[in-house]
Amino acid sequence: MSIEQELGRFRDQGFLVADDMVEPAVLDELEAGARRIRDKIRAGEVDIKTVFGDNDEPSVIWGLLAPEYGEPVFAAHLVSEPIASYVRALLGDELRLGGLALFATANQVPYDTGWHRDLGGADKGANEAEELALLNRPKTVLKWHVVLVDDPCLWIVPGSQRRCRTEAERVALVEDIHAPLAGAEAIKLKRGQTVFWDGATIHRGWAPEGIEERLSLVGSLRQYREDEPSEKEVDERFAWLLADNIREALPEKMQLYYDRWRALQPV
Repeated sequence: MSIEQELGRFRDQGFLVADDMVEPAVLDELEAGARRIRDKIRAGEVDIKTVFGDNDEPSVIWGLLAPEYGEPVFAAHLVSEPIASYVRALLGDELRLGGLALFATANQVPYDTGWHRDLGGADKGANEAEELALLNRPKTVLKWHVVLVDDPCLWIVPGSQRRCRTEAERVALVEDIHAPLAGAEAIKLKRGQTVFWDGATIHRGWAPEGIEERLSLVGSLRQYREDEPSEKEVDERFAWLLADNIREALPEKMQLYYDRWRALQPV
């Protein structure tokens, strides 16, 4: 199946699963690097930007590109050609930096984000016309998960990015984010698989009871537009990227993506 055929499915369903985005040797490097970074954070050796769970275990690890961690494999992954081919097919050739994080939730604490769309909450009080306008905005970002161990935690309501929510979905998005939803699908990924997904879908991160470990890379790249307005404030998840030692530590290809991101920041 061609990329265009796969992206046709992506546009219809809101996600697609790919088996060939990461070479086996690179997958091993990514897993080993992720474990080393997590161990450094646990030991208090380095912590660039980490969200901790209730048990003080690293849960979401940002800062993977920082030279203090000494793991260049993550930057190489973010601009690898298999990933870039899908991003370019959807967003075009002109790109800028998005994000990269490690979801490291284990079985020590419950993990459940609740149902949501990645629309900054703008859809919660929207009427039907406003909701459709939000959903029909041009796509400017592509997100993906690469799972370094088997991961059953992503749940998606297929096709929900193309239509207004049902009444049951409105309740789940606004009133009871943990309510069961008919039509939701668990995207059960095997080690090494990649899921590309549309953040406008109704989705949820939900770890089934007894899961031993989650170790998944969450990446994104964004479309670059010369007329894109500057940010009013720096997103606190990415403030570490403003450090003086970041740019020189990145691969040459990523430096352009970084420069385009940096030019939009208010400081």
